[in-house]
Amino acid sequence: MSLDDTDRRLTLVSQEKSDRFEAFLGALGALDYRVQLTGPEALAKTAKGNSLVYLGMRGWDGRTMRRLKALAAHPHCMLAIEKSAFRWAEPTIRDCREFLTWPCAPSELKMRLERCGRSGPLGRPADERAAEVSALGLVGQSRCFVDSLVTLRRFAECDAAVLIKGETGTGKELAARAIHQLSARSEGPFVPVCCGALPDTLIEAELFGHARGAFTDAHEARAGLVEQARGGTLFLDEVEALSAKAQVALLRFLESLEFRRVGGSRTQRADVRVIAAGNEDLRQLARDGRFRLDLLYRLDVLSLALPPLRQRGGDVALLTRHFLSLFEQQYQTGALALDIRSSHWIEEYTWPGNVRELENLVHRGVVTAQDGLVSVCPTEPRTRDSVDEAFGVAKARAVNAFERRYLESVMAQTQGNVTKAAEQAGKERRALGKLLKKHGIDPAGFAQPSPTNGF
Repeated sequence: MSLDDTDRRLTLVSQEKSDRFEAFLGALGALDYRVQLTGPEALAKTAKGNSLVYLGMRGWDGRTMRRLKALAAHPHCMLAIEKSAFRWAEPTIRDCREFLTWPCAPSELKMRLERCGRSGPLGRPADERAAEVSALGLVGQSRCFVDSLVTLRRFAECDAAVLIKGETGTGKELAARAIHQLSARSEGPFVPVCCGALPDTLIEAELFGHARGAFTDAHEARAGLVEQARGGTLFLDEVEALSAKAQVALLRFLESLEFRRVGGSRTQRADVRVIAAGNEDLRQLARDGRFRLDLLYRLDVLSLALPPLRQRGGDVALLTRHFLSLFEQQYQTGALALDIRSSHWIEEYTWPGNVRELENLVHRGVVTAQDGLVSVCPTEPRTRDSVDEAFGVAKARAVNAFERRYLESVMAQTQGNVTKAAEQAGKERRALGKLLKKHGIDPAGFAQPSPTNGF
């Protein structure tokens, strides 16, 4: 999209004729863009370097959507999407590099157009975008997990409702917090709500607050969870646990984003983004009559599916090292390592509790570690082979202790130079690097400090 000061031309693809679309055209004109308006049938001919697509109430046919999907992946294409269009346009949103929710402030429209024109953050490679999200606590390198992070990064760029799906322990709250931190609402509060803990008799008072004297124990006015999240994000966890009454209250709120305190007379407008998460299949619950389908449509505007740990390949070992490092710092234990049995076991286990189960096992293993070795295997009853097993454990500890002492010695002699250390040890550099990582040894800690120059 050529958006510099010398070329303000862009092709706008749309089939809308609404007042909201006219306002969008007016906003582009106020920013001095020269707009060439065309219909969806011209998508195949639209220049990929000069494309802006507006999606509104009127859905497009499958063939046109396939063309749009191919175009949307181009780094200089941007989608402007009305909230009403998210449901039918979601497959395309997942592949686009840049989109905004319309209506929005003129300053945001200007910023997004300029950013798209210079291949801004969403034009970066997927792995870079995933690394940015990983810095917020979501750790992993497997393809399916990185794909989820890329989708998360896109969703953070708008204000639409998100439904995060995944098994228990997959990190749904972490994902919701990452969306919040990467969004324009990051300076506002993040308010998590466990839907299963909301008392049915006080659901509206919990969500929307109450006025003084609204009921027997209401000795003073109190803000509800929606008001507490003003300017930020309201995270509804375990949304499938909402009672029928709670679902009605939430649906009424989501339809207008307006609420009134229990016992109060003033209607307020909520300034929150809603992110929900569920462990169960909400569509199946809706088919079974246990979850309102109209509420599901309100919550499931954008969908983010987090893969279970058993599908994430080498992420188990990566996460194990991550948690080991965290608990080493928490308990000031010094460097720890998994024993041999645990190293094999974590790769074979199916992890029904996902990342949370792994974290808890590593936590327990660090607390009970002996001689610098951590075991995460479940405790098993003693058998007639226990003597042989005890010998194996003792041998593994001895080998680990020897490896660590030797590595520290050779790294000290070479002042942290891994290449020289590998030559001295008679090993390949990559193999030595793996051993250093296994024992948590940082070569930089053995380097001689650089002399200062007085500044």
